[in-house]
Amino acid sequence: MSAENKPDVIEITQFDNVSNLLQYLDAKISELRTQLGDYLRKLENMKVKAETMLKFESLLGELAKGAGGASTSGKELELGQVKVLINPSPKQELELMIDVVRSLQDRIVTLEKIRKNIEPLSKLSDIDLSLEVIFRNSIPSQIIIRM
Repeated sequence: MSAENKPDVIEITQFDNVSNLLQYLDAKISELRTQLGDYLRKLENMKVKAETMLKFESLLGELAKGAGGASTSGKELELGQVKVLINPSPKQELELMIDVVRSLQDRIVTLEKIRKNIEPLSKLSDIDLSLEVIFRNSIPSQIIIRM
């Protein structure tokens, strides 16, 4: 199932005030940045491994004297909506990690923009209110303010 066909995950979270919402967003952004740093380190290691494997496969192809080249990459199966990679090649792993990194970077940028956009609501901190935030795929999409 492609990303366009995935159903949205919609959740509602309650916050006692705007400050708690901003703290939540700050913590989420920090958590995602930490994950991103970890994945970027893994990505660098995977790039080295993929480059080494490409050289190895090229050498095997030359040794096989043009017999289609030898490949050590794994097989791919689809079980319903889930892809299963059996013994994935370093190139496949690298492509997957690049997708993960890009997705995390997009989420961080989106959350930072949302946080900046709702910052003016912090002026309501002296008013007794509650907030319900509707998250669509872990991103705030609507805020309901109740006094």
